[in-house]
Amino acid sequence: MRKNIRPVLLVLLLAALPAYAQFEGVLEMKITMAGKDGAAGGATMTVAVAKAGTRSEMNMQMGGTGMKVVVLQKTATPNTVYRLNDANQTYTEMDLAKMPALAGQQPAGKEYAVEKLGQETILGYQTQHVLVKEKNPGPGGATTAEMWTAKDILDYATFSKMQVRQPKGGGQEAMVKALKDAGADGLPLKSISTTPEGTKVTMEVLKVDKQSLPASTFEIPAGYTKSAGGLADMMGGMTGPQADDAKKKMDEAQQKMQEALKNMSPEQRAMMEKMMKQRNGGTQ
Repeated sequence: MRKNIRPVLLVLLLAALPAYAQFEGVLEMKITMAGKDGAAGGATMTVAVAKAGTRSEMNMQMGGTGMKVVVLQKTATPNTVYRLNDANQTYTEMDLAKMPALAGQQPAGKEYAVEKLGQETILGYQTQHVLVKEKNPGPGGATTAEMWTAKDILDYATFSKMQVRQPKGGGQEAMVKALKDAGADGLPLKSISTTPEGTKVTMEVLKVDKQSLPASTFEIPAGYTKSAGGLADMMGGMTGPQADDAKKKMDEAQQKMQEALKNMSPEQRAMMEKMMKQRNGGTQ
């Protein structure tokens, strides 16, 4: 289950990519995930979109552990994603160009078949119901996607940018073309994706609120400090018994480290601090 959901988590964590102001307002969404083995998880997400950029807040549940993830991106700096940690009042920067999971080349020449299944009204918007399948998938099979797209909010090209960056010629570009050619372009107000392994991911837009948003929505809050990230920073957004136990052990380890530093000579302490800085990428 974990292997199958990993790409979905990347989609959620990078949901705040610029939407180029085709729509300004707030989208409220719900995502549910279910594996063939019965394991399940889900998330609720709020995405604010405007000319200045996008901001997404996701509350995710996996088993007994919860996690809050807030992601911010400014249109002026599209390659930089900011992850806000409200619990610690810190933020970390992610350079999309340097992330291997996103920079890896997608197979060129992908093609999709789009089957129209009818039209339905969702949240007052007329949608085109389609089933999308990859033509000539590899030996492992391919993911199928059932979507209800509404062209009056965002086009699919913009929606794909809100999910994950794909290199030119990748699968997302082929999907955009296939939907346009089929006359089914638009924002999916609902989608059901099923992987060859049996993992099913359902995404539903629960509310579309068109409104003007203040520029401060897309700024790092005052008082937040830059963090090098890492496990300690990520734990700040986690809740639940497992997360509480992990935080307790981490606090105990940090306390022991502080006590050990007190007993070191100035030279040993300086060397240890230098090693810790190098481990954290040269920043504190």
